Amino acid sequence: MPKYQYMLVTDSDSELPLSLAERFQMPYVPMPYTLTGQEYPYDFGKSTDFPDFYAKVRSGEMPTTSTYPPQYYVDLWKPYLEQGLDVLHVSFSSKLSSAYSFLCSAAEELREEFPERRIVTFDTKAISGGMAILLYGALKLWDTGESLDATVAWLEENTPHATHVFTVDDLNHLYRGGRLSASSAFVGSMLKLKPILNVDNEGAIKACDKVMGRQKAIRYVADAAINRSLDPENNAVIILHADCEADALKLRAMIEEKVHFKETFFQYVGPVIGAHCGPGTLAACFLGDKR
Repeated sequence: MPKYQYMLVTDSDSELPLSLAERFQMPYVPMPYTLTGQEYPYDFGKSTDFPDFYAKVRSGEMPTTSTYPPQYYVDLWKPYLEQGLDVLHVSFSSKLSSAYSFLCSAAEELREEFPERRIVTFDTKAISGGMAILLYGALKLWDTGESLDATVAWLEENTPHATHVFTVDDLNHLYRGGRLSASSAFVGSMLKLKPILNVDNEGAIKACDKVMGRQKAIRYVADAAINRSLDPENNAVIILHADCEADALKLRAMIEEKVHFKETFFQYVGPVIGAHCGPGTLAACFLGDKR
């Protein structure tokens, strides 16, 4: 574990690629999901049978997700504070879960006990690959010994550029989980349209466009990464799929034909996010001109 002046912590809803999680050995919250009556912690996919999870969802199983109480975060951070380290917790969007308010409550409690230490809770207003892009940038700064202030400043500058462009097969998954309005889900399903969604500047999921047919949806996502990415030669793109690998490979090929990112990560959407977006979800996440 790096001996720095602060500890960088996150949660697995960031969908940080497993290779990066292992490379940086960063502590994280394994966000929970429940399937067929059993709760599992999501560990960036290290112990996840992705095809089995999505097969169960397709067969009618309805996974659920939950979060941890403030005491969980108190217990997580306290050992680092006792070692004399500050804490920077990079969180997923406060608009999509109560987790951020719980960790803020934990931070307030610990600030009273450790007034000499800094505890920074950062709301990325992002989730999944968009959050992973931000986290990767913060991790590189942390790993090279940059200060807490410098890392927070980088996150603040780049959060408005964390771009998520994705499409789903069934809007009802997002509606059932409270991530999309009933009207948006109903209209999209009735018309058999393929929605294009993003995460807006406030951290909420929004339907931003719609196209007829899966192939046009894949093309739309590819064009967004091609035309809207910032300095791709020095940045990364994350391509995520919810058990639709052939479509994801097609998306990657479309992007790579036109633009060359410094790094391309290719992976499954994890069960926690997948519980809300459903099988067939396809996404490209990158630093863009705007969200």
